[in-house]
Amino acid sequence: MSDKKLYDPFHISSLLARKLYGTLTAPEEAELEAWLNKSADNREILDKLLSESIRKQEIEHLHEFDEETALKKVWAKIGQPESTGRSTLMSYMIRIAAAAAIVIALSVSFWIYKVKSPAERLSYQAKRTEILPGANKAILTLSNGTKIDLQAAQSGNIAYQAGAVVSKRADGKIDYQGAGAATAQPGATAALNTLSVPKGGQYELTLPDGTRVWLNAASSLTYPVAFTGKERQVTLTGEAYFEVAKNSGKPFFVNVDGKQTVEVLGTHFDIKAYNDDPEIRTTLLEGSVKVSCKNSHAIIKPGQMAVNDLKAPLSVRNADLDEVMGWKNGLFVFNDERMEDVLRIAARWYDVDVEYQTDVSQKKLRGIVSKYKNIRELLDNITITSGIHYKIEGRRVILMN
Repeated sequence: MSDKKLYDPFHISSLLARKLYGTLTAPEEAELEAWLNKSADNREILDKLLSESIRKQEIEHLHEFDEETALKKVWAKIGQPESTGRSTLMSYMIRIAAAAAIVIALSVSFWIYKVKSPAERLSYQAKRTEILPGANKAILTLSNGTKIDLQAAQSGNIAYQAGAVVSKRADGKIDYQGAGAATAQPGATAALNTLSVPKGGQYELTLPDGTRVWLNAASSLTYPVAFTGKERQVTLTGEAYFEVAKNSGKPFFVNVDGKQTVEVLGTHFDIKAYNDDPEIRTTLLEGSVKVSCKNSHAIIKPGQMAVNDLKAPLSVRNADLDEVMGWKNGLFVFNDERMEDVLRIAARWYDVDVEYQTDVSQKKLRGIVSKYKNIRELLDNITITSGIHYKIEGRRVILMN
């Protein structure tokens, strides 16, 4: 455990809460043990958290639960910082963290404490559903209908199409070699391939012209094996980040599922266009793009986002690039994001269904979480910041009061 984590009250609070839940992983158990070994004070705090007197008394009054009241009760049990040499800033922060851990445990997972015996608790942990993050996986559908599971395919050449060699590199990425206008027969219809990424997946490929594309979960891209003619055209559903190879004589077009067109010459941009999202967002990082839809068109600059709600003319606004590009960089980045949107993103990445048993329409979230953590990392943070609780049944996440 790094020194930084040892002095991070939020991280310690999370470990303590999981200790109470009985859901610590082996690495987390080791981190908590390192913190406990720092001082007798730390072990005393854990002992107080685990004491039956605290647990039983508070659980009996859960029907009256109020976060502020609960925090005051727990604070009284843990104890205010003393006016001795032990009343350091660290001691003060850890006591706050410990209090927060009990409040979280009481308000989120008090039902776990109904398990009476150690054997029953071990049984609960063994049955606990682990929903792991997504991975690099996709299905490549060739023009003849052949489907190739790219996660299972070995590295090397995996297909030959219209004079092009389709290869899976050692790092798992797909690229096309030898596919250019010169290899296509005059007047011939371009062979189309489709890369489909399921829920719980992501994938990167290099198109025949050298354009690099990163596809997010539940997304697909249809493209020709060779870009012939005066234009380069692809069709997207879902979300993708493009780094388009420059070619001033052959503009690059992204057809967004028939709802919008993005025209570029050579640039870096992200398009988010899921069918269950209320709008299409096109964000520019470098260069210049023209976004066109039924109602209007707009040329956006780096750092700007064009928003298409399919009902009104395009609107252009400044974008939070860290938030937009978080998915590609391995992060969930939320800046006052609506909870429904956060859970929609999580559902795609973790391949789960989300059920709402409480109204979350007024809840917004802010924070950064690694998307390569177990889904509980994200859900615990949602609980801490919003007060909305959850439980997991199979691959269903249930949000509740």
